[in-house]
Parts: sequence; C-alpha cells; structure tokens
Amino acid sequence: MNILAEEQKKLYEKGITEEELKKREEAFLKLYYKLRKKDEEKIWNRLSLKQRQKIHWIILNIYRIKNRLGGFNYELINNEREKTDRPIIFAVTHVGKFDIEVVSEAIKDHYYLLSGDYEHIQGIIDSPFLSLNGVFYFNEKVKDDRKLVTEKMINHLNDGGNLMYFIEGTWNLSPNLPMLPCYWGIVNIAKEGNAIIVPIAAEQYGKNFKINIGKNFDMTKYEDTIEGKSCAINDLRDVLATLKWEIWETEPQLIREDIIGDEWTNYVSERFKEWPYFNEEYIEGLIYKPKDVVTRQEAYGPIKKLVPNRNNAFLFNKRLKDNIFRD
Repeated sequence: MNILAEEQKKLYEKGITEEELKKREEAFLKLYYKLRKKDEEKIWNRLSLKQRQKIHWIILNIYRIKNRLGGFNYELINNEREKTDRPIIFAVTHVGKFDIEVVSEAIKDHYYLLSGDYEHIQGIIDSPFLSLNGVFYFNEKVKDDRKLVTEKMINHLNDGGNLMYFIEGTWNLSPNLPMLPCYWGIVNIAKEGNAIIVPIAAEQYGKNFKINIGKNFDMTKYEDTIEGKSCAINDLRDVLATLKWEIWETEPQLIREDIIGDEWTNYVSERFKEWPYFNEEYIEGLIYKPKDVVTRQEAYGPIKKLVPNRNNAFLFNKRLKDNIFRD
C-alpha cells in the first residue's frame, strides 16, 4: 500500500469542511516532504549525471524485460529527429502509467524524468529504477517547489543532460482533444538550457503502443518575449497534435454500425485500472486551463438547466426538439 497516495485520497473526500480540508492538506504536505527528503538522501539519489549515463543501459534493459513480461510492445511510426550536440528535452504526450518505460525503450537516450507524481511513485517497485536513471520530483501545487525544480532542470541541461517532459502535465483522457492545453514552462527551460525539443506522441491500444517522433523543435527561432513564447508553445502543441493524428491514421477505420458506444468509457476505465490512485477529478485538477478558452462543459452546461419551450428549442439537438414538439 502506498501510504502517501492513501493520504492524498483523503483530500478528495466528499462533504468535508474547508477547515478539515486545510488540516488534511497540511498533514499531507508534511508527510510528502518528510518522505521525499528521506528518499533524496539514499545513495542512488546522490549519483552524478555521468554515473547515471554509464548505467543507463542497465535501466534500459530492465525496462525492456519489464515491458515484455507485462506483454507490452511498441511500433515506431516515424522517427524524424536529427542528431544534435545540444541537450534534448523529450516532450512526450501522456497516455497512461506505462508510457515512461515504453518511450524509454523507443528513444534509447539517457534522460532525467520530470515528475509531479512522487506521491504515487513513492513506495512502489518503479521508484528505485526512476531514481537510478535520474528524476526531478516536484509538487505542482507548491510555487516554491515549481521554482526550485525549474532551476534544477536548467542547470541539468547546461551540464549536458537530457530531460523527459510530459508537456500536458497529466494523462490526456479527453475524448476530442488530441492535445490538452500545455503549460509553457518548457519553452523557458529550453531557451535557458539551450536545449532542442524533440516532440514525441504516444498512443496505447491495449498493450500495444504506437510512438511517433517528430522533427527537432528549436526555441532559438522564437523571440524571447511573451508573444514569442506563446507562439512557441502553440506551435509545439500543434506539432504534437499532428503527430497524434498521424498515429490515428495508421489504425483501421471503424464502421459506424460496428460501434457499440462504450468504447471510450472502456478505454478510460482501463487506464484507471493501471493506476488506481488516479481518478477523473484528480486529473481534471491538473489540466492547464487558459483564461481565454471555454471548455465544452462550461459552454453547454447551462443548457442542461433550461426548461425546454418553443423559444429555446433551437438550442437543443434535433432528437430532443422532435420529442418536445411531438404532441
């Protein structure tokens, strides 16, 4: 049992007061940093970058064995990345629990992982391997922690190390968005670390992954201004969305009469089975929400509260409107 993850679940209990929630948050953070500090003092967390690079082949072979034993395999759709002498940020789409190991096998290069999931990884069998390979943990809800990990990543890149960065910040379980809105911290880190971004899209079909590696994305082509950085993150998101579309196009087209209707629900259910400490509420809380973007729920939510009549019938779909006027 993961003690820290169990404590975090208490933060999402229904019906607790604001005062009780605050107490639980303080208790959770106290335990979180106590355990993280204890882990950071372990010998494998004190290895240098060069030492980790030398043993990376061992970790990679462990991942290969783990993937095969778990029945996982992957297909590389395209690999358009080019060789570079600059450090690399592998910007990866996030599809589920096992994409770290599978994508690692596909790219082969050494990297440090950026992870906001210490509370879920702590105490499980994956934790020592991630630590041996290199991982930067941070708590995405603590401002000082976000600032500190940003400094660590920039220093790491300037030392010649690579990063694996899940740009969406959480699993993408949207039924209609190839890419979730993206935090733009990656463009700052790439600029200050003089890094090349390699975009990687991954999709999971049962235990088969399809991986699509795009062309090098160079931040030096963008101005170091708010406008330039906004343009960069939007362009990078478009690139990753296109890579996903290219994966989807490799799948056989479905015939409408063969669609049962619960395919997406089953897909989401399978992802949550992989990591039971995740749920839709938790993931929704991690998604970046741009101020100028309205979600589908926000746009259409008020319609559910309307009482249908002849004046507002046009807001409803044809089937509902037919039912209203059937009599």
